Amino acid sequence: MRQVVRQIQERIKFEFELEGIKYELWRLDDYEYRKIQKNSLAIKDDSSFYNDIYLSEDKNKSNLDLAKSFITLTWLFGNSSDLVDSYKSSFSFPLLLTINKAIGSFLYLLHIFDSKGWIYYRLYKVFEDESDIPDKIQNEIFESELTRQEINNFLNYIHTYINASFNSLNSVTVPEPFLKAIDASCMIYGYHNNQYIEEEYNDEQSYQAALERFRLVGLWPWQPQNINALLQTITSKTFRV
Repeated sequence: MRQVVRQIQERIKFEFELEGIKYELWRLDDYEYRKIQKNSLAIKDDSSFYNDIYLSEDKNKSNLDLAKSFITLTWLFGNSSDLVDSYKSSFSFPLLLTINKAIGSFLYLLHIFDSKGWIYYRLYKVFEDESDIPDKIQNEIFESELTRQEINNFLNYIHTYINASFNSLNSVTVPEPFLKAIDASCMIYGYHNNQYIEEEYNDEQSYQAALERFRLVGLWPWQPQNINALLQTITSKTFRV
């Protein structure tokens, strides 16, 4: 299913067929995502889909926590986008979705991200011409292209695939220790001492104390940036930062 496509740049691509519909997912960089999202309309989330994958007792037992999800999504789609709300989110994976049906082909965006400790699958309808976007903030669905049931089938397939992929990943590799933090939920997750961790604290003081404990063992969720290489690329000169 996973491919690396050599265009102007190498690009991760997934393709599969589900109930007679052919789907292709193309990983986007931040610039591409910003440009395409501007010409897109968000499809309203279906609460029943999230109830099914998160609140059903049987399915909830098999759901991945944030640490395992982050590791798996990075393995599948490459590094997280930098376009993240750092207060309530910790990762972002934007993808262009092409849907090929007998009646035609349609373009959508799929944005996989976390918010306050939950993973979301946000879908957008893409319009090639900005003037074609309806005057609505959010549309239910475009039934002639993709029904609500087809959307839920697709998202359920993606969610199940990510869960199943972790088992394959876990059998062949051990992740490097890492730490992520979500300020809005006073939550910390990552991989430390050969185990995945996810901890949520009741107050800011306990949360900050936990961050300090991890800092003392060399784990910190916000890594300093060194932009020297970027500056050299832009100016073709050597800077000392």
